[in-house]
Amino acid sequence: MTEVPVLGGGPAAQAAAGPPPGRPNLTAPRAPAVLAGLCLATSAYSVLQSLVVPALGVFRRELGTTPSGAAWILTAFLLSASVSTPLLGRLADLHGKRRVMLGALTAMSVGSTMSALADGLGPMVAGRAVQGLGGAVFPLCFALIRDHLPQQRRPRAFVAVSTVMSVGGAAGTVAAGPLLSVASSRWLFGIPALLSALAAIPVAALLPRGTRRDDGGRVDWPGAVLLATWLGLLLLAISLSGTYGWTSPRVLVPGLAVPAVAALWVVVQRRTRHPLVDLRTLALPTVRATNAATLLLGVGMFGSWMLVPLLVAQPASSGIGFGASPTVVGLVMLPTALGTLLVMPVQSLLVRRHGPRAALAAGTATAGTAYLMLAVLHGTLAQVCVAVLVMGAGVGLAFAAVGALVVEAVPREQTGVSAAINTVMRTVGGSLGATLGGTVLTWSAGSGGVPSPRSYSIAMVVFAASLFAALLCTLRIPRPVHVP
Repeated sequence: MTEVPVLGGGPAAQAAAGPPPGRPNLTAPRAPAVLAGLCLATSAYSVLQSLVVPALGVFRRELGTTPSGAAWILTAFLLSASVSTPLLGRLADLHGKRRVMLGALTAMSVGSTMSALADGLGPMVAGRAVQGLGGAVFPLCFALIRDHLPQQRRPRAFVAVSTVMSVGGAAGTVAAGPLLSVASSRWLFGIPALLSALAAIPVAALLPRGTRRDDGGRVDWPGAVLLATWLGLLLLAISLSGTYGWTSPRVLVPGLAVPAVAALWVVVQRRTRHPLVDLRTLALPTVRATNAATLLLGVGMFGSWMLVPLLVAQPASSGIGFGASPTVVGLVMLPTALGTLLVMPVQSLLVRRHGPRAALAAGTATAGTAYLMLAVLHGTLAQVCVAVLVMGAGVGLAFAAVGALVVEAVPREQTGVSAAINTVMRTVGGSLGATLGGTVLTWSAGSGGVPSPRSYSIAMVVFAASLFAALLCTLRIPRPVHVP
């Protein structure tokens, strides 16, 4: 593939250019402490995403609501995170990433406290919506790493934050069952509330305050409203499709409105002087291909979080499954985190020698192979755990690469919003993956309505295809030109 210069220059050019005005590189003693704070912030958000999933049935009983009502505990968080992340990314680019990061951490802590004290579904959902404002934490970590860490430290920092994100999600799923057996369900929100508050300390104390941009930039509020509208409608349609089916008016109405609102948003972004999202930046070959790969990676990654627990918990009398308890299901998912941790040294070496593009290609290929393994070998818990371990290694390899590719390819004044858009692509992909898996299992279920071995095999092949499609998108990412 022809080498194409990447906007912002290669690593050598960026190192020569030095830090931007008002964003000095951190001194050696401060850098590890700040990175630890960013990892803590990421862990709070990732745990907050996954910790409540195994407890939805408990919340339904405690709050006296229906299954569809309990689903809003997840949906409210998802919608809030998706529609607010690009706006917060833009505000961070304009008014300082440190300031917005502290705001996002405060929102997670306050929202978690609201949900911990909730005595009904309404307050619980409101708290989850406030927690969703923390969706900006992960992309802001990448933007802050680029702004304040020396170039030679960035690859390992990107890997560390991404690994924490993956491990935190798996750890939240694993920890929920044992925690519910010894404490109230409200403690599920107490942990991320505490982590968010602790993470704010090194961010506030050690990160430079930064400066506001004085180039006349402003927030494109019409663009923000339109983006939030079409993203919200898209995710709402995807979320409701699992309950009501794709042909239901509750799904069709928001789904059909998405293209019209999205087209209007594109027109507004092209005509406004200071767009919320610079479409020229999104059209850069590296950014475009990476976002496409991220969407497909999200489909496969979240698909495994839905598919494997269902398979392990399904009664063995159905021909597949082990009838496992929630605690055993969580332990089976634990190798996901283990695989991510084990691959960290390989990932750092691969990124340093060949760049994040190589890590993304290796990760998507590895995760896709894990799905094919699972489609064929799922007769014992040991076989499932091996496949999950390989899957965790693949996702771990790929996950750090996507954020690094985006933030290193765009101008510094666009890192916040560009990283945010990449995060939204992963969220949308995850929603599609969960819905797609449920749809495939339902369509191919046996006469009793229980998914058959064939159902799971089809779903696994579908997710493998998604990850290999992500690999094809990765191969379209240009190799950056390194300036000597």
